Amino acid sequence: MFLVLLFAFIDWTAVEQLVAQGRYAEAQTQLNQLPSGTLRWHLLSSRISDGLGDPAAAVQQAEQALALDPRSEAAHVQLGTIFLSNHTPEAALDVFSEARQILPASLLIRLGRGLALQELQRWDDAESDLTGCLPHPLAFDALATILLQRGRFPELVELAGRFRQSAPRDHRPWYFLAAAKEAQELPGVEADLRQSLSRNPRFAASHALLGKWLLKQGRAAEAVSPLEQATQLRPDLVQAHLHLAQALQKLNRREDASRAFETVRQLKEKEKAPRQKLLFHRGAPK
Repeated sequence: MFLVLLFAFIDWTAVEQLVAQGRYAEAQTQLNQLPSGTLRWHLLSSRISDGLGDPAAAVQQAEQALALDPRSEAAHVQLGTIFLSNHTPEAALDVFSEARQILPASLLIRLGRGLALQELQRWDDAESDLTGCLPHPLAFDALATILLQRGRFPELVELAGRFRQSAPRDHRPWYFLAAAKEAQELPGVEADLRQSLSRNPRFAASHALLGKWLLKQGRAAEAVSPLEQATQLRPDLVQAHLHLAQALQKLNRREDASRAFETVRQLKEKEKAPRQKLLFHRGAPK
């Protein structure tokens, strides 16, 4: 009884705030001062380890949390998310599929499963799960991406329109509406992208698509600024660097274009390198 009362009065807020701010080393120091062995402690330890770049330790701590409570939604989500963010969607799918049998009503678990299926390019199965999670923003983002990649533009436009009604201040539906129009060479691309950027000026994809569109319209000088913004916000965005190089070339800025093309080459080489995956071993009881 004493331990129950003790844990009830522990203030976890300071650690959780540090984790939310990305101050993982400080969070670890604070956590080490709290009594260990509880579900909450292991979950925080898992999040901190992942933030500190030690996903193997993060998996271990999440599994210990599951060992304490195999029905913990937070523990299943944490474990699956670690695998998703570390290029191991097969393991994430196993985690979320198992969790769904235990917690079939959980939206977060269904969402995680849909995202894992998307990563594995199992489009039809992913669509089924993600559709059931709407209007969650991550579900919309993933489902809209699938429809865009598969060229199903009328469905994408309808989906974006519905999401825009439910989240009028969100930048994403405007981006996907513009992407559907750009793919079909329809008017309205620039206006939609301006709407997207007015809601989120730091959304690199909208800057990149705007630059690409302006370049296609023969407006190379105007294209440079949004493309440069895209590459600053997302240095790994290959297509933004490529279109920037092409715009600079059209403007006879040869040295700048050469540097941009070299960045494209380096990024493509990096893409060819195999991604390091986590070893998948479940220690938690089913």
